[in-house]
Parts: sequence; structure tokens; C-alpha cells
Amino acid sequence: MSMKNPALTTVETRPVDPRLTLGLVCLAIFIGAVDLTVISAALPKVMIDLRLSLDTELNRASWAVSGYLLAYTVSMTFMGRLSDLFGRRMVYLICLVVFLIGSAWVAAAPNLTMLIIGRVIQAFGAGAMVPVSMALVGDLFPPGQRAAALGLIGAVDTAGWMVGHLYGGVLMRIFDDWRLLFWLNLPIGLVALALTWYALRQVPTPPRVGRFDWPGTLLLSASLVALNIGLAAGSELGATDFYGERLGPPPYAGPLVIVSLLLLALFVWVERRSDDPLIGLELFTHRHTAMACVINVMVGFGLAIAITNVPLYINTRLLLYHPTDSDILRIAAWDAGWMLSALTLTMAAAALPGGLLTGRFGARLPAMLGLGLAIIGYGLMAFWGPDATYLRMGLELALTGIGLGLVIAPVADTVIAAAGEDRRGAASALVIALRLVGMTVGVAILTLWGVHRQDELRRAGADNPLAVTEPARFLMEIAARVIGETFLFGAAACLVGLLAALVMREVSGRRT
Repeated sequence: MSMKNPALTTVETRPVDPRLTLGLVCLAIFIGAVDLTVISAALPKVMIDLRLSLDTELNRASWAVSGYLLAYTVSMTFMGRLSDLFGRRMVYLICLVVFLIGSAWVAAAPNLTMLIIGRVIQAFGAGAMVPVSMALVGDLFPPGQRAAALGLIGAVDTAGWMVGHLYGGVLMRIFDDWRLLFWLNLPIGLVALALTWYALRQVPTPPRVGRFDWPGTLLLSASLVALNIGLAAGSELGATDFYGERLGPPPYAGPLVIVSLLLLALFVWVERRSDDPLIGLELFTHRHTAMACVINVMVGFGLAIAITNVPLYINTRLLLYHPTDSDILRIAAWDAGWMLSALTLTMAAAALPGGLLTGRFGARLPAMLGLGLAIIGYGLMAFWGPDATYLRMGLELALTGIGLGLVIAPVADTVIAAAGEDRRGAASALVIALRLVGMTVGVAILTLWGVHRQDELRRAGADNPLAVTEPARFLMEIAARVIGETFLFGAAACLVGLLAALVMREVSGRRT
């Protein structure tokens, strides 16, 4: 008499449509991603309510944002692997519960320290849900449909943290209560928890193969923490000293980046000698997966350029042209939020066609198409000038968003398909983590280069008559030039990604 292994139960025998499961996990992912940036809209009110000094405690308050990002990134490195060992359903539901506990903690926080702790708890749950969900898609969907589902998850995650500040701004404008932003997570999250528990009730728990790699986890987490703190510190170049000279990065920024690279090298050394590594380094020995990882980092880099430059351009122009308007900061935040939605919504919309193209033609074609469109978009945005209209900005951002969105699915599908069934969680974490690393590097390089470039142009234009007759116009021309040049950095990153896509080796050729 034959015995059927429950771990081999096919998708067709499950009563719950995997598309319903996908929709439910995307809801939870979106909530967690929104909370990455929602605090930015509420931070001024938080500081007032908690009686914090803007002069002396702003840097500490910024950890409500950066602490979330750090924990969000670190949790990805190991929770995907835990889902490989203990099952997607249990790990996913635990992550959602952790996020809800963190939300309640933040909403009830009596002081800044407790708020930051709550934000870290939130992030450990929210960040872990993304790779676990991607691995779950790999389990539930057949290869021909997997890429589209992965593209949707990537788009929802990206769109969530990119519209968080707009969502927070709208709620703060209506209710003027920052605690409500986090209390609202509870009813939405509890509904998502109940529905997801039902939808995943028959997802099999795979047999435990291997053990958890604690040394690799600690080394990789420490490397990411050092890299994020070092690069973030290196990009803080706005202040001047007593003599008006621009201050450089703090002295610990460079050493932390070096420590990060040393820890990464040690991680690779340990993983190569581990019987059960956290991340299978053999992924990087295959041309198609190695190139997919390069593309992923470049997409993150280019994305950071766009989401940093658009608010910078709009805020600079409105503040220079309307310096006496007391409401101009709120207007600028509103305009920047809606303008960025032209990028994020088109990214989300293009992710599904990118997945369908991947399922039909393989990864290389949609990756090349998307990166080509993104290069055109960044090239056009480099010529905005000081008077670009919102219509033009929106159309060119939409073109760039379509290009970046088309790339999400083929990159994720290539990496996850190359991993074994018992390694999908770890591979999914690698996909998201590399994109976040690209974004971190992009913001740091943009700031380091942009600040010095702006100072250089201002000194070079000191004799320009416009500096005396129309100083606002003079400064806006400089800002637009620097922003345009940094958009070329985004085009260059996409060009590197396009070259990587050209040398990708298609694994399975055309698929049905």
C-alpha cells in the first residue's frame, strides 16, 4: 500500500485558490511596507507631542525611520531561511503577529525610546513577510505563473513604502493624530491574519532539511547594519561649521563601511565552508543568477535616484519661488507625494505584464525591455530644467516606472527558480536585500556627490548677474542642473543592468 507524502500535495488538490492567497499576503505586505515611510509625515507631530527639542533631539528621532529600515533589512536575511526549515504558514503568521504587536507598541509609546523599540519590533515582522511570501508563491504557483505573482509582490512592497509618506500625510491632514496611524494597523492586520490563516491552512509544512546557520546570519546582519549606518552617516552633509564651511561626513562613516566589507568577506568565507549555509553561494557561480543579482542592485540604485530627486526638485522650487508662504511645506509634500505616485503606480502596473512576459519568453527579454525604457526615462528627466511642468514630470516618471516595473518579476523569478525547493525562502530574501542595498548606496552617492557639486556651481556662478538680480532663479537653475546630472547616474545604473541582461543565459528558453 502506497503512502502519500503530504509535503507533495499538488496545488490543484487545494481548495483555496492560490490567487486568493496571493491577494491576502499582498495586503499584509502593503501594510508593513507603508509603515516604513508613514512615520516621516507624522514625525513633526510626534516630536511636539513627546516634547522633544527640534534642535537637540532630531537626530535621535530620525531613528524612528532608520531603525525601521535597518530591522526591516536584517529580518529578511534569516526569516526566509527559517520558513524553509519550519514552513511558510507558521513563519508568515508569526511575522504578521509580531508586526501587529509592534504597531500597538508604537501607538501606545509614552516616550521616544519606547517608540523606536516599537518601530524595530514592527520592522522585524514586516520585513520578514516579504521573502516568506515570495517563497510561498514559489511553492503554490507552477513555473509558468510564478513570475507574474512574484512581480506583483515586489511591486506591492515597493509601492507601499513609496506611498507611505503620502498616506501618512493624508491621515495627518484629516485627523492630526499620529497614534491613529498605527492603531489603524490593528483591525486591518487582524482581518488579514484571520483570512490568511484560513487560506494557508492546507499549505503543507515541508520536512526539515538541514539546520539554521547562526554564524552566517550574525555576520551578514552585522555587515548590513554597518553598511547602512556608515552610508547613511556619510550622506549627512547639510550642516556648516562656525566659519560657514560645509561639514564632511562624520569620522565613523568610512570605518563602518570598511568594517561592513570585511564582515561580508568573512561571511563568504564562512558560507563556503558551511555544510548548510544561510545563502547558497552557488547561485553566484551561474551566469544567469549572477547577472540577475547585478540587475537587482542597479534597479535599487536607480530607484533611489528617482525617489530622492523628485521631492528635492519640487521642494526646492516651491521654497525658492514662494519663500513667504507659511503653508508651502505642506503643499510641497502633497505635490511630491502625488508626483511620485506616477512612478510607483506604473511600477506596480508594469510588474504583472513583466511577469507574464517572463513566463512566456524567459527573463532576458522583459529585463532588457524594462531597462531600455528606464534609460530613456532617466535621460528625459535629466533635462527638466528649472521650469518643468508637472505634466511633463509625471509622464517621464511614468515611463521610468514602467521600465523598472517590467524588471521586477524576471529578476526575482531567475533567482528563486535557481534555488532548490528547500532554499526558496533564502533566495527570496536575497532578491529584496540586494535591491535595498542598491538603494542605500544610491542615496549615499547621490548626496555625497550632489552637495559638493552644488557648492561648486554656486562658487563658479558668483559673478553671474542673475545671482544678484534674480537669486531665486539662479539657485533653482543650479539645483535643476545638479538634479539633472544625478538622473544621469540613474541612467548609467540602468545601462549597467542592461549590459548584464544582455549576457544573461536563458535557462529554460521559451516557456508556455
